[in-house]
Amino acid sequence: MTALSARGLIKEFRGFRATNQVDLDVQEGEIHAIIGPNGAGKTTLFNLLSGHLHPNAGEVQLYGERISQLPPEAIVRKGLSRSFQISSVFGSLSVLDNLLVALQSRSNLPGQFWRSDEALRQYEGRARELIDLVDLTPLTDRPAADLSHGEKRHLEIALTLTQDPRVLLLDEPTSGMGSEGVARVIRLVRQVAQGRTVVLVEHNMSVVAELAHRITVLQYGSVLASGSYDEVRRNPKVIEAYLGEEVA
Repeated sequence: MTALSARGLIKEFRGFRATNQVDLDVQEGEIHAIIGPNGAGKTTLFNLLSGHLHPNAGEVQLYGERISQLPPEAIVRKGLSRSFQISSVFGSLSVLDNLLVALQSRSNLPGQFWRSDEALRQYEGRARELIDLVDLTPLTDRPAADLSHGEKRHLEIALTLTQDPRVLLLDEPTSGMGSEGVARVIRLVRQVAQGRTVVLVEHNMSVVAELAHRITVLQYGSVLASGSYDEVRRNPKVIEAYLGEEVA
């Protein structure tokens, strides 16, 4: 079954075409990587898939339902969540409280300003499960601002999981990490991919090789190639445009 698909996606900014007739098919249960040089259109494509941008032409479908013109919050409710390149945690809140705030967002609590903080505690069990899942249990009560870069990335993944997504988009989850942090993220992505579909933008080709079932390569806003890691790494156009000796 196709979980997420795009057909003919075009997005222009003042005459500049950031994505040009992009087609994408992500099958249910797979880890699908989107790669390409800087400026290839990867982030624009992610923004189109998640509703943070609307296309000038083309459409996006989630499990066969058109979502191209929906706002991001409606797309989240339909089962697609995403992380961002830039940290988006609440620095003044603890790891636990970050997750409590995210979990209650699906309820009517945000509009009930007269309720005490104790109303959030109904979500504490699930919050602690997610903290354990992303290996942050010793940091449960620590302010998010005090976390390392890698720890914040783990918290961000936990935040996306509060919405119980069927499809999870991860934007450069290993960016800025050393080898140890990268290895932890690889293990985490494998774990959170169990029972859901994952699409990731990633520059680290060793991460792509470890995780991706299929890869889509972008160049100048267009799809240059698509296939398995082995198929893509042997594609002469891809080697010339982006990969070179890195995956030889």
